[in-house]
Amino acid sequence: MKLIFAASSLLLLASPAYAADVSASEPAPIASAFSWTGLYVGANAGAGWSNGDPLGDTTYHLNGEDGTFANGWFNSEDSSNKSGFTGGAQIGYNYQINNIVLGIEADLNYLNVKNQYSADYFDTLYSDASPDYNYNLKEDLDTESRIEWFGTIRPRLGVTPSERLLVYATGGLAYGQVKSSASYKWHEYGYWWGGPGDHFFDRSGGFDGSSSNVRWGWTLGAGAEYALTDKLSLKGEYLYVDLGSKNHSVLSPDDSTESISWRDSAQFHAVRLGVNYKF
Repeated sequence: MKLIFAASSLLLLASPAYAADVSASEPAPIASAFSWTGLYVGANAGAGWSNGDPLGDTTYHLNGEDGTFANGWFNSEDSSNKSGFTGGAQIGYNYQINNIVLGIEADLNYLNVKNQYSADYFDTLYSDASPDYNYNLKEDLDTESRIEWFGTIRPRLGVTPSERLLVYATGGLAYGQVKSSASYKWHEYGYWWGGPGDHFFDRSGGFDGSSSNVRWGWTLGAGAEYALTDKLSLKGEYLYVDLGSKNHSVLSPDDSTESISWRDSAQFHAVRLGVNYKF
C-alpha cells in the first residue's frame, strides 16, 4: 500500500513538468502573408500644372486683315500658366501573383489649371499735330483655357520590393472638361478743340465668346503605395495627361468681318497623395 501511494505522489509531481514540455513543443501560430489582391476605394489630393505654350496662333481679324503681336498690330504681349489644386476619388482592383501585382483603376477629379494669353495696344496719336487735337486708342486681346475636371481609366503594373510596398507604372485613357474663351476690347478717347464741332469723345466696345467640351486623351505615370494595415494603404502618384489641342473662333455679333481665332493645348502634370481602403 505504501508503494502504491509513493508511486501516485511521484506521478502527480511529474504531471506539471510533463504538461509544460508538451505545451512548449506545440508550434506557434503562423501569421498570414499580406496580399494586394482585392477591391479598393480611396481619395486623393495634390497639385496640377500645365505644360508648354498653351494658347497658340491667337489672332484678331478685321476686314480681311490679321492682327497679332508678331506683325505689329499689338505692341505688347504676355502669357502665363497657372497651377492649381486637384482632388478626387478612385476605385480599383488588384490581383497579386507572387511579387507581381496587376490592377485596373478609375478616378474622377476636380482640377483648377488655366492658361492665359494677352496682347495689348496703346498709343496717343496725332498729339504733335495740333495742341487742340488728341486721340488715344487702347486695344486688348485676351484668350484663356481652363481645365475644370478630369478622369482616367488605366491599368497598373507593379512589383513588391517588400511585402507591403508596391511600386507601379500606369497609363491609359484620360478625359476632362476644357473651357476656352476669348475677348477683344477697344477704347478710344480724346478731344477736338478750336474749330467747328468742338467736342470731347470717349467710346468703347468689343465682343467675346467661349466654348466648353469634354475631351478624350491619354495619360502615363507612376507611383508607390504602402500598406499600413491589411485594409488601409497610402500612395503617392505622378500623372502626365494629354487631352489634345483644339482650334477655336469667336465672331463679332455686330460685324461679320471681325473675329478672334486661337488654338489651345490641354496638357498638364499632376502630383498627388492618396489613401485607399481594401475590402
